[in-house]
Amino acid sequence: MQNQDGASGTRGVAPRSAGGSRAIDVSAAGVRIDGTLLELLTVPALTALLGTPRVEPPDEPTDANGSVRSSWVIWDESGIRATTKDGEQAGELSIELADDPVENEKRAASRFFPAGGFPGTFTIDGRPPIEAVSEEKLRKARAFLSTKVGQREAELFLSETECGEIRRMEFPEWYAKSESGELAEIVRSAAHPFSRASILHRVPKPVKKPSGKWKLQAATEPVLEFASFPFRLAIIQELMYEQELLEPRFDVHDFAQDQGAKSFDPHSFGDRMVPAVRSWFRRLPIPARLAESVETLVLDGGNDIYLQLIPLWDGEDDSFMIKTLKVEDLAPFTRLRTIEDIGGLLGPRARAALAAAGIAVE
Repeated sequence: MQNQDGASGTRGVAPRSAGGSRAIDVSAAGVRIDGTLLELLTVPALTALLGTPRVEPPDEPTDANGSVRSSWVIWDESGIRATTKDGEQAGELSIELADDPVENEKRAASRFFPAGGFPGTFTIDGRPPIEAVSEEKLRKARAFLSTKVGQREAELFLSETECGEIRRMEFPEWYAKSESGELAEIVRSAAHPFSRASILHRVPKPVKKPSGKWKLQAATEPVLEFASFPFRLAIIQELMYEQELLEPRFDVHDFAQDQGAKSFDPHSFGDRMVPAVRSWFRRLPIPARLAESVETLVLDGGNDIYLQLIPLWDGEDDSFMIKTLKVEDLAPFTRLRTIEDIGGLLGPRARAALAAAGIAVE
């Protein structure tokens, strides 16, 4: 007996016989299994549709913080499992989509996975899953792709057998193929691109207001001025990260999460400078009195400052090259005697300016 749209109960619906073909569709209205719509996922409702499950409790009942861990409720013949903490409410709904030899080995080695795959059709808003994923996300495929469906999120894990090459790519190759669209084509051309789908109910959380810790204060004393931004960064590296005289010590991940409605993922900018971080370092007041503390600089591609601006920087471009230096850049640093150019970040004109100022380059 099939419920009408909008009904979350399953009274009168018999479990489908083992081996029968199933159909699951995820939409903003809920999860529809074999024609029955579940607005909310519960273990009793899933059991009424799928039959009696196997329950596997966690290895440890609580985590390090004392929070209760979820058990897995598993329907082996349907290739479906769900998490639950109380035996009533279901959390993540996981569906083993395609026959993937690599994934099959993982399933066989763990009691937390179904014994078999899902014998049926899985769709999102009535469409094949790949059609529900945006082109932008397809171009950035890595281990899984995600798409929002109302208050739910569908995470689609790439098949190791057909798309595993994407996971194994080093970042430079992955990024190049992301830009060219080759990653998206690999996924689109796979007969079975996804080995698993996980459905999670995402209740929007209130946007956390910025703490204010990264708001720059107006200068109350003379500050250093620079014509060269890369040279400014080298000075900040020395004063902030080496000598810890310049505060606050910047952390790009904390900064990115502390922007309220403008919070962002710093890794999403690839090999480009994060604009908000670049602006922050440009506006950071550096007290002129700290110039006398700078006696040597080390220019190394692994310096903290560079990975704040480009968290995924591989050191293969000239983003932080100091190409020129003016007299006014160097004038305040009367005690600066040597610069170690480990990363090859000094251009010929900058080297000439340093030599003229009596500063040795090693």
